[in-house]
Amino acid sequence: MTLAELSSRVGLSAAQLSRVERGLAARVPYESLVMIGAAVGLDISVRAFPNGAPVRDAAQLELLRRLRSLLPAGLRMRFEVPIGQPGDLRAWDAAIDGRDWSRPVEAESRLRDVQALQRRVRLKSRDARMPDVILLVADTRHNRHVLRVYADAFAEQFPIGSREALATLRAGRPPRGGAIVLG
Repeated sequence: MTLAELSSRVGLSAAQLSRVERGLAARVPYESLVMIGAAVGLDISVRAFPNGAPVRDAAQLELLRRLRSLLPAGLRMRFEVPIGQPGDLRAWDAAIDGRDWSRPVEAESRLRDVQALQRRVRLKSRDARMPDVILLVADTRHNRHVLRVYADAFAEQFPIGSREALATLRAGRPPRGGAIVLG
């Protein structure tokens, strides 16, 4: 779509649209962004975050704490575990260590972008040479819905379900593959 075509659809000049497109418009009303987005097939959304609490990942930390409380005393849980490549700043959210095994844990309080999550975990898994990852997901209605709708997309990377994974961890053993755990 040309700027002229978009201009006629949304009622803004081609020059205004060009400035918006190039990031040069100092102020763009939300309504204008919504009209532009609708005209090109995009939904425009705004997210707000509380600015008072210094800990932004409190939900994720609570999720990891809940998982730790389910593990037997013989297992150790480490937090913010570097993937182990020199110069690479990425880290697993946690790792669960048994007597002669370790499993990385990625924690998600709210599933948003399934493909981005899978890509991120696959790359970290590859680079850390840790093929079996535990994906810890907050047990919410939204997350259960996402996991149900995209079950096939998760199945290859995380074939072990929550009950089986938790049962093997409680027994002091690692899940026998990548696992999704609802916490």
